[in-house]
Amino acid sequence: TSYKLFMAYKGALMVDDETLFKTMEVAAETGALVMVHAENGDAIDVLVKQALAAGNTAPHFHALTRPPELEGEATNRAIQLARIAGSPLYVVHVSCREAVEPIARAREQGWDVWGETCTQYFFVDYTHLERPDFEGAKYVYTPPPRPKEHQEVLWHAIRSDILSVVSTDHCAFLWDGQKTMGKDDFSKIPNGGPGLENRLHMMHEFGVRTERISLNRMVELLSTNPAKLFGLYPRKGTIAPGSDADIVVFDPEKRYLITAETQHSRSDYNLYEGTEVTGSPEVVLLRGTVLVDNGELVAEPGVGQFVERAAFGQELLPAAAR
Repeated sequence: TSYKLFMAYKGALMVDDETLFKTMEVAAETGALVMVHAENGDAIDVLVKQALAAGNTAPHFHALTRPPELEGEATNRAIQLARIAGSPLYVVHVSCREAVEPIARAREQGWDVWGETCTQYFFVDYTHLERPDFEGAKYVYTPPPRPKEHQEVLWHAIRSDILSVVSTDHCAFLWDGQKTMGKDDFSKIPNGGPGLENRLHMMHEFGVRTERISLNRMVELLSTNPAKLFGLYPRKGTIAPGSDADIVVFDPEKRYLITAETQHSRSDYNLYEGTEVTGSPEVVLLRGTVLVDNGELVAEPGVGQFVERAAFGQELLPAAAR
């Protein structure tokens, strides 16, 4: 019921406008949601080749060859194509003002456009890519970390529902042995970073506790809205009679230090290394079965179930009512 298409990564994942538009037309006919990674892959390809030809190989050139303007251009192009095709559109991992603005205009017009950002864009900025001894490669993901002034734009966007979801785009690589493949060529650094485990920690500490967003808004951004947009609500994304008993018990006063050692991922670094937060999940239940207790996985493998999603804009009836 949803498709993710890439307007970036020329020669690998990128689709041309014809393919993107035809997919949108099919989505409009079938009740699917089109997700786009919005960056201008053709222009980025030119800039990358020019940078390498000039001998610019360090990690920070990953960001300099993917400027915010090319994310904004692709975001607006996707919005206009979706409008013509009659398709709903979901713009993934929005990172900058230039992409927020066309989404804001579309939502003001009442068009079927939604956007998400990712946890790391609130806390990691362009200067992280300039860290010495190739440490900057840890922060090579796409779109790249932006200059710090874009962070307040994103906080406003999630507070005002210009952006409706905070995800992670979790794509972990080892720094030693994988990220280091791009030691002499930033374009060969695997694009991605860890971040899934600490989304709740970081958004609670720096969103709720600083009063940038309310506790209810955090739950909407992390749970309720994704369930609604991706055809899982109200079976998922709410605590209600007939819905699955999926519950996170969160201790708002528990102190927690984020390190590579405290994560369950095999990644050898953490984007938020050394950050101390107040508030941490204690217990996680899936359909009433305890998965995590006191921060440790306790459930046996195999308790998961395939959940068939509803078409876009429709509700998924609880299992007992189907």
